[in-house]
Amino acid sequence: MRPTTFAGHLIGLFLLTWPAQAQDAQRSSAGERDIVVTGRAEADTAAREVSRQARAVTRPQNMYDGPLARFEDRLCPGILGLKEDFAALMIDRIRYNAEALDMWMASEEGCTPNLIVAFVKDGQGELARLQRRHGYLFESLPVAEREDLLAEAGPVRVWTTTVMRSRDGMEMSQRQGLTDPPVVSMWSAHSKIYLPVREDITQVVVVFDVEGVAGKSLVQLADYATMRGLARTRPVEDDPAMDTILTLFHSDAPPLAMTRFDRAYLAALYDSIPNLPGITKLLGVNRQLRLQEAADAREAAGGD
Repeated sequence: MRPTTFAGHLIGLFLLTWPAQAQDAQRSSAGERDIVVTGRAEADTAAREVSRQARAVTRPQNMYDGPLARFEDRLCPGILGLKEDFAALMIDRIRYNAEALDMWMASEEGCTPNLIVAFVKDGQGELARLQRRHGYLFESLPVAEREDLLAEAGPVRVWTTTVMRSRDGMEMSQRQGLTDPPVVSMWSAHSKIYLPVREDITQVVVVFDVEGVAGKSLVQLADYATMRGLARTRPVEDDPAMDTILTLFHSDAPPLAMTRFDRAYLAALYDSIPNLPGITKLLGVNRQLRLQEAADAREAAGGD
C-alpha cells in the first residue's frame, strides 16, 4: 500500500469513528454512563488452569514434538529400608494405583523390581558414592539430569532411566556423536496425530531420606512414589490451583493421598497409545477429570 493511500484510509477511519466518539462525550456530559461488563466463563478458566498445572508438574521437555515417558513393560514395585510388613503395605498401595490405570503388572512372586522405593539415611551422599564407584550406571542419563539428581537437596530424589523405542517397541540405538543420529527402519505412515517413536521408562529409583519422611503416612509416601515413578513429574513448591500429592514435602497441609488431579494426570498419560505428543496427553487431563466427576455422580445416584 502506498503511503498516500494508507494515510487516506487512516483519515477515513477516524472520520467514521468521530461521530460515535462525539455522542459518547455528549452522553457523558449529560450524566449518562456506559457500563461494560467483561469476564470469562468459569469452566473455561478452570480448564486452562488444570492444563497449566499439568504442564507445571511435568519435567521440562519438548512436549509438542516428543512423547511423555511411561512404563510399557510389566511393573514390579519393590521397597528397600523398611520393615517387611510396612514394605508390603506400600507395595500393595503402589500396585493398587497402577492397576487402576490398567497397567501391565508383573507377578507378585519373584519379579525383578523396576520401580524401587528406598529409604536411606543420606540419599544425596548415597547417590554421590554410587556415582564415584559405579559411574557407568549414570551413563544413560543426560548430563543436565545427572547433575540435577546429584545436586538435589530435598528429602527425596528420583532417578529415572528411559529408552527411546519405535512406535512398535523396537529399541533405537543411542546417539554416538553429532554426525551419527539414531536411525530405525519400520513400516509407517506420515501422521500429524501420532509420533513414530515412544519413550519407555525402564527403571525408577525413588530415594527417601529417613529423617525427611517423619510424620508422613505409608499411603502418602506410596502415592507420592507412584506419582513420581509412573510419570516424569517434579515436586510442587508453590500453592497449586488443584491439590496434588506432589506438594507432600512443600506444604504445611499436604493431601492425605493421591488427589483427583493426580489420578486424572496419570490416567491421561496411560490412556491410548504411548506415541502421542506430550501436549496431547497433558490436554487430556481435563477430560479425565470430567470422567471422574461423571463416575462420582453415577455412584452417588446409585447410592441414593
